[in-house]
Amino acid sequence: MSRTLRVADSAGVIGAVLAALCCAGAPIILSVLAALGLGFLRSDAILLPFMSLALVIAMWGFWSDARTHRAYGPLPLAIVGAVSLVAGVVFVHGMPAKVLIGVGATALVAATLWNARCRATCVPLVGS
Repeated sequence: MSRTLRVADSAGVIGAVLAALCCAGAPIILSVLAALGLGFLRSDAILLPFMSLALVIAMWGFWSDARTHRAYGPLPLAIVGAVSLVAGVVFVHGMPAKVLIGVGATALVAATLWNARCRATCVPLVGS
């Protein structure tokens, strides 16, 4: 398994969660962006495509890993987390949006940890 494939789910999840937290106005994220002179990245025109791309990369990583280690549990959890994250950022507003973003981020991180565990205990098929 290539290194790119091994880190696709993790990198995608990290990118998507950071973009969603920035959209939600998480003070720590906004402070770091401002301190680095990257406050312009807080624009929805930048964050929404970035979050979408990160989620596509993450889902590709989960799907590829599921085909490799034959443990399909992390993939549906990641899909539920991604849907919750997108709903919280795009469709819902106020406190319910922050709850959806938190639930989505938690589900994506849990799916990433579960997937990493499955990957670590995977026994490659003979002849593959």
